[in-house]
Amino acid sequence: MSQVPLGLIGLAIGIPMMFVVIWLTYMVHVYTEKAEALMRNSSFVEANKKTFSHAGILGKSVRNGFLTMVLLTPVLTAKRGLVDVVEVKNFPSGLKRMLVVSWGLNFLFYVILIVFGGYLQYIE
Repeated sequence: MSQVPLGLIGLAIGIPMMFVVIWLTYMVHVYTEKAEALMRNSSFVEANKKTFSHAGILGKSVRNGFLTMVLLTPVLTAKRGLVDVVEVKNFPSGLKRMLVVSWGLNFLFYVILIVFGGYLQYIE
């Protein structure tokens, strides 16, 4: 296969991934505190704030990612006493959908990029 189609495939993966990363950066900056405020009785929120508040936007990203994982797995985190199930059920569905879709798209493009890189290594 020539280099031109491979480069175009790389662009088709890379450009949307950059838009997703820009969106994630904006979303993390704007919505992390709003989402954490909706989960006042959850012990992990306070622990994450203490641990990652000094790390700037990267710390906010980690806090936002942990919050998204808790929203995806409320039963597991409730068993460990980290989250109040009522707060998760009362979490606004629009905000939850935005968090999950944004991080999910980022993960999807990351996996696609890894698969494409593996394919490039395979054809060499």
